[in-house]
Amino acid sequence: MIKKGGCSLAVVLTFMFCFAPVSAVAQAEGEKPSVGVLFIQAMDKKDEATMRELIKTRTDEFPMEVKAMIEYAMSPGVDPKEQDFLFQVTFIISTMYSEQTGDERLLNAVKASRMNLEEARKSVSLPPAAVEKTKKELAQLGSGSWRIVVFRMGEGGLDIEIDVRESSGGELTPRIEFKQAEAAKELVRKNLPNAKKGKIIWSSMGVGLKTAFWGD
Repeated sequence: MIKKGGCSLAVVLTFMFCFAPVSAVAQAEGEKPSVGVLFIQAMDKKDEATMRELIKTRTDEFPMEVKAMIEYAMSPGVDPKEQDFLFQVTFIISTMYSEQTGDERLLNAVKASRMNLEEARKSVSLPPAAVEKTKKELAQLGSGSWRIVVFRMGEGGLDIEIDVRESSGGELTPRIEFKQAEAAKELVRKNLPNAKKGKIIWSSMGVGLKTAFWGD
């Protein structure tokens, strides 16, 4: 028996608008909801018989539906709960599909995509204790003249911005030496190995002093 796991009307509607030809125009033209939408609706009702009947009678339509769900789930900005739900749906579909056809390629593709998603999540995971340790050590590296103003994960990796005290070094515009920048970069990479790429930007009174990159 297939168990329902977190399906909601909001998620069903999201899927319908993203993948299925169920817009007002499509409905006016007499088009019906896609097989993926019908499957989710049956899953929401715990109607396993209908789910299996869809797999049996519309077998050829499911690989593209699963592909569309996975592409959406892996796209930037999708809520993790929605990702998990869509992967649950695709796992159930691909499992039933393999049972119906004897072909496990779709199921294996879903499993591989799920592993890729988990790896992507790990790569942007920053342990709070390690973050605080890194901030503290960066401040120490700057001998008290560095203040961390930005420390966050973005689409391009880890972004760190450091405000440098204007009077540091006895100059009107402080300098960040190459050795300092390299030491800061290596410090971050050592403490936060999951941050595979990123940059550190130093500035003082709105003037950019130096930028250090690492990763891709």
